[in-house]
Amino acid sequence: MKKIILTVAFFTAATANAQAANLAVITNPPTILNILVFLFACACLFLCSQVLGLVKGGQLSKSWQMFLLGFTLLALSQIASLLHTFEILAVPGFVVPVMMVLMVGLFMYGMYETKRILS
Repeated sequence: MKKIILTVAFFTAATANAQAANLAVITNPPTILNILVFLFACACLFLCSQVLGLVKGGQLSKSWQMFLLGFTLLALSQIASLLHTFEILAVPGFVVPVMMVLMVGLFMYGMYETKRILS
C-alpha cells in the first residue's frame, strides 16, 4: 500500500513540463567563475568545519560558526545563480544579492567577534 501511495505521489508531482537545461552557457566566463567560486566555497566550508571541530566550543567557536554560515550562504547563492543561468530554476533577481549581503554581514560579525575576543 505504501508503494502505491508513493508511486501515485511521484507521478502526480512529475506532471510538470519537461524542458532541457541550457548547458551551452557553461563555457561563458561568468558561469565558469561562478562554478569556481562555488568550488572554493565548498572547500572553505570543509576547512571551516574542521577548524570548528578543533576549537570545540571555545571562545572562538562563535566566530567560526559565523564564517561557516557565511560560506554556506556563499555556496547557496552560487547554486541559485547557476540554476538560474542553466535555466533549471527561475530565481528572482533579488535573491542572490540578498544572500551575498547576508554573507558579508555574517563575515563582518565573525570578524567583530574575533577582534573582541582577541583584544
